Formats: sequence, structure tokens, C-alpha cells
Amino acid sequence: MYDFTKIEQYLDQLTALGLPGCQVHIKKGHETLLRSRRGEGSFDSRYFLYSCSKVMTVTGLMRLVEQGKISLEDKVADYIPAFRDVFIEKDGIPCPPETDMTLRHLFTMTAGLDYDLQAPGILEAAGKENAGTFDIVSAFPKKALSFSPGDKFQYSLCHDVLGAVAEKVTGLTFGDYMEKEVFGPLGMKNTSFTPGGEMAPQYDFDWDTRAFRPHPLTCDYRLAPHYHSGGAGIISTLDDMARFAAALTTGKGEDGYPLLSGTSICLLRTEQLTHVAKDPAFGCAMGPGYGYGLGMRTLVDKSQGQKSPIGEFGWDGAAGSFILCDKENGLSIVFTTHVLGWYGIKDLFHAPLRDGLYDALGL
Repeated sequence: MYDFTKIEQYLDQLTALGLPGCQVHIKKGHETLLRSRRGEGSFDSRYFLYSCSKVMTVTGLMRLVEQGKISLEDKVADYIPAFRDVFIEKDGIPCPPETDMTLRHLFTMTAGLDYDLQAPGILEAAGKENAGTFDIVSAFPKKALSFSPGDKFQYSLCHDVLGAVAEKVTGLTFGDYMEKEVFGPLGMKNTSFTPGGEMAPQYDFDWDTRAFRPHPLTCDYRLAPHYHSGGAGIISTLDDMARFAAALTTGKGEDGYPLLSGTSICLLRTEQLTHVAKDPAFGCAMGPGYGYGLGMRTLVDKSQGQKSPIGEFGWDGAAGSFILCDKENGLSIVFTTHVLGWYGIKDLFHAPLRDGLYDALGL
């Protein structure tokens, strides 16, 4: 019905550049329009999603918002007592931040946290026997914030803190909560925070030699065996990702499971960084025209020829996985590969997939 030649040719181009393996799954509603793969890995292979995890995490947390169990304006310290001690430094002197950190700051990565996994407090907490998500996240405030919450955007461990908030509210591990509220009801049988099963080979891309070097089947963001990183810890398959993306696009799973209301989905894809939109710290692997909603990119400007509609949303991950949701047309794209440093292979790696979809559908 649709001619996806451009996307198929693009997958061939990536393979010709040496990409060891990649897969794409496109849906309209819950109907598959294209499911294609190249190279290593099968459709059953599992991938570290890295930051693609963030889209799933904020979906899980928005369910708590809808249930009235949390509010975006709640103080983080009300759920994680250690965050009562957050501080910034002025002229080397610790002092309280000018603004209380809220859940909204976590969703929008404006909390003042960073992505320093080697911070002494984190390493100490992660080294303790049976340390879990809440335990390790509670060590984050031992390091100074980069700025007062709300001052700017900074890519950071905010979504990991959201996972700890969910644990406090529900009494479940974050993994069990996500299984109960998202993965299980959507039929995502191969998605979890635990490695295992048929894992796709993982690689590093060497910019200097343009070579793909084998990388251990590990994820640096899995700080301890019982740590469930909301920002980068989820492991999944192409088809499970496709089930999720279609549900987030339509609001419902294949069997009608009500994942999120239309109101919540619109909030997720509404620009939240107007006051810091020009901050050079914000960037998006899809290229120009994007702002940041609640935990994911959102298209706000089509002046450079972007073919998806305003409000198209999603995110990507460090090893190349990618989610696109288009609520207006009921379309979704998921893409997987397993190469750390993938962005060195080809500029704006995912944009041709986006634009090829809209060319195929004549939109």
C-alpha cells in the first residue's frame, strides 16, 4: 500500500557504512506498516535502550499523576528525605538553592543534577550490599547541584530520581512498578531492567578509525544489580518498543489498555523550556526545530523542512535506539541498533527515518 523504498535504501546505506545491525518498526495505530532489519541481531534480540528508557519512565510516572498519587509541583524532598539537604556552592561555600526542587524539574531535567556516575557518594552507595534504586538515588544530594532548580536545562540523572519517587509512592521496586503498569499490560514480555535472554551484540564506534569494536554486554548506567535506572536502564526488543510507541501515540494498548489520557500525552509533548530554549546545553539528535517537553523532545519549529507535524515527540538512546510518536496522524517509529557512539556514523542519524515515513505516506 505504501512505498517504503527510501527507508529500505537508508537501512542499506547504514549497512554499507559498516553498521553491524539495525531494525525498524513503523505502525499506524497498532497496525504494522513496515518491519525490517539488517545485519546482526534477530527480531527477538534485546537491546540496552539507554536514554530511550526516559520515554517509558515518564509514561509510568504520568500514570501516577493521573491517579492523583503525585503532582508535578510536589517537592522531591517530600518523597526522598535525603533531598532536603541539596545544596549549591557560591564561591566554594555550600548554601541552599534559591528554589525547591520539584517533580516538574525532574521531568524537564532542570533540577540542577548532573550525569556524574563517578561521584564519591554514588560509588559508595552503589558498593553496599543489595543497594537498590532508592538507596543509591538518596546519595545524589551529597554532591552540589550545578545550579538552582529551574535555572536551566542540563542532561542529568533526573529520571533516575523519578524511579525512586515511584518506589516511595508504590512500595514496589521501580522495575516491578513498570512491569505492573506499563510493560505487562502492553504485552512487552521481553522488556525489563535485567540483562539476559538473546542480547544483540553491542559495539563501540571509533571516530578516528571509523571501526566498530565489540563492547561487553553491559550498561554503565546499571549502577548495581538491584538498581533500576529510569534514565537509561531499560532493556527491550524492537517489537516491544513498537507496542509501547503505538500505545503512547494512541493512548491505548493493542487490547484497549488505557495507558495515558489524551490530556496527559499532550502535556508530555508540550514545550517546557521556553525560558531556557536557547541554552546551548539543550540539543537533540533529530536536529533543529525541537524543544523539550516532559522527558522527551517535541517538534516546535518546521522552518527547516522537517516533515513530521508540530508536536511530534520521542527520544533516542546512546546506542542508537529511537522512538518517534505522532499523535496527529497516529504514527510511530521505533529503531534499534547497538552501537555506542552511533552519532559519529552519520549526521542526524534518525531524521531520514522520520522524513522517509512522511514521504511514503504522502504527508
